[in-house]
Amino acid sequence: MKSSGHILGGASRPAASVRRAVAFTLIELLTVIAIISVLAGLLVGLAPIATTRIREARLKGELNDLVTAIESYKAKYGVYPPDSYNADKNEVDAVVNPLYYELTGLVVVNSGDTGYFETVDDATRFLPATAQQYFHRDGFLNAATRDRFRRLFRHTFKASQHASVLRTAGAGTKNAEVLTVGFAADASGKKNSGFAWPLNDARHPQPVPTNPGLNPWRYVSTNPTNNPGTFDLWAEVIVRGQKKTYGNWKQ
Repeated sequence: MKSSGHILGGASRPAASVRRAVAFTLIELLTVIAIISVLAGLLVGLAPIATTRIREARLKGELNDLVTAIESYKAKYGVYPPDSYNADKNEVDAVVNPLYYELTGLVVVNSGDTGYFETVDDATRFLPATAQQYFHRDGFLNAATRDRFRRLFRHTFKASQHASVLRTAGAGTKNAEVLTVGFAADASGKKNSGFAWPLNDARHPQPVPTNPGLNPWRYVSTNPTNNPGTFDLWAEVIVRGQKKTYGNWKQ
C-alpha cells in the first residue's frame, strides 16, 4: 500500500509542474510578442531615416566624383568648365548650367551654313541658339569635330544622373540636359531618382519650373562665393521639410 500511495503521490506532482511550466511559457511568449511589437514600431519609424542616410551617402559620393572630374577637366584645359554666366545681367544661373555637356563632350557638326552640336550618348542635336537660350553661351569649350573628338575630355554619367530641363518636349521645342541630384520624372520617363525636389511644398519653390521635381546640381565657376579662384559645386535637398546643402566647401 505504501508503494501504491507513493506512486499516486508522485504522479500528481509532475502534473502540477507541467501546468506551471505551461503557464510560464505563455507569459514568456506574450512578453516576447510585446517586445517584438515595440521593436517593429521602432524599425518602421527609423526606416525613412535609414533611407535618407543611404541617399546622403550616395549624394556625397557623387559630389566627390564630380569634383574629381572637374579637376581633371581643369588639368586638361587649364580652366574650369564654363558656367551659365549672363553677361547682360552680370549674374550666373547656378541651377541650369552646361556642366553635363562640358564633362561629356560634344561633337561639332558643320552642315552648310548651319553648324550644330551633337551629343555622344544619344546623338541629339544641340543648336548654338539653344545653348544661348539655356546657358547664355554660343558654344562649349569641350567640343570638337568628329575627327578630333577622341582628344576631348570624356566623363560618363548614368541615366539616373541627368535629366531634361523640360518635362515634355513638343514639336519644335529644344531641350537641354542637366546633372541632377534627383528628379520625380522627366521627358524620358525616368522616375524618382535620388533627392527629388518636393512637388507640393509651397515653402520651397521649384528650382526648374518647367520640370517640377527636378533637382539639379548647382555650379558656379565665375567668381564663386565659397571657393574663390576655383568653383562652387553644391546640392540643395529637402529632408523632412528642411533644406540641407552639400557642397565642395561644406559636407
